[in-house]
Amino acid sequence: MNKRKMIMVLTAAAAVLAVGCASSPAPAPATYAQNEPRSQTAIASEEAKKTADQGRVLDWANRGLGEDASPAWLLPAIRGNFKVFKQDWQIRDDKVLKVGVSRAPALNAAQTIADVQYAARLANQLKQSVITKAAITLGDDDQFSVVNDAATKTMVSIAGQERLTDFWQLTETVDKNGRTITAYNYYVVYACDPDVWSKLVAKYLLDVTGNLQDQKAKQTIAAMFNEIDAETRYDREKSEAEFIAEIRARQAALQSPIPPAAQRAAYRSGDPARIAAAGTTTADTDYIAALAAIAGIE
Repeated sequence: MNKRKMIMVLTAAAAVLAVGCASSPAPAPATYAQNEPRSQTAIASEEAKKTADQGRVLDWANRGLGEDASPAWLLPAIRGNFKVFKQDWQIRDDKVLKVGVSRAPALNAAQTIADVQYAARLANQLKQSVITKAAITLGDDDQFSVVNDAATKTMVSIAGQERLTDFWQLTETVDKNGRTITAYNYYVVYACDPDVWSKLVAKYLLDVTGNLQDQKAKQTIAAMFNEIDAETRYDREKSEAEFIAEIRARQAALQSPIPPAAQRAAYRSGDPARIAAAGTTTADTDYIAALAAIAGIE
């Protein structure tokens, strides 16, 4: 090949390469999602922003400081998983953590209700555990009804528990009649040492048995201490489906309360949603509304 032909071939090849490069799209710039695993915090933040963009969350605590509309720990904690919270706050693994929840038209009212109702929420958790076991253990409906009544009337003291933090959201929802409703959801986290929780459980069971006349029922309830202490100390984590099913069951119970005759069967069913519904009263209305709001359901 002479020099002139070689120059022509090289020129043509260069032209082909130039066209090919021009017609091929430039590679997309690397993104966080392509190259790094998405953290739980990033996912939670993204979901919170979606909610805020839809107008469901209008304002929230520390928004001006860059806080997310829903901190990464909030929803998991409401569903019984405190791993993220304990990591963020450097809390010992054996600490007992519980969340108080409330809902009210005004922020100061929501805060007051969350703190005042916190003890009632603990009593409700203990009552549910006691009554579930009583429904299985006690021999007849009359005994069960007496224990149910005693457990319902028994309250708890939160002495020895530490108020760690709180968080609030101003939400906007539309009711079944098409009316727009704004309200504050308030969440408060308390912590205590395991021995403090054991004392709380022991005092609760002592007060329940103090309201019982039947000796067999007293002995039955008193013997439940170790089991109830272990069962209620750390919340069982609920899946998203379980969490929503429980809220739906509670909402239905508000509309159509479960009659006393059917409560024992519900407690004996082993179904968390039925058990939650059986223990629901009109006093739980705002609490259930706050749970529904954090779950994103009507």
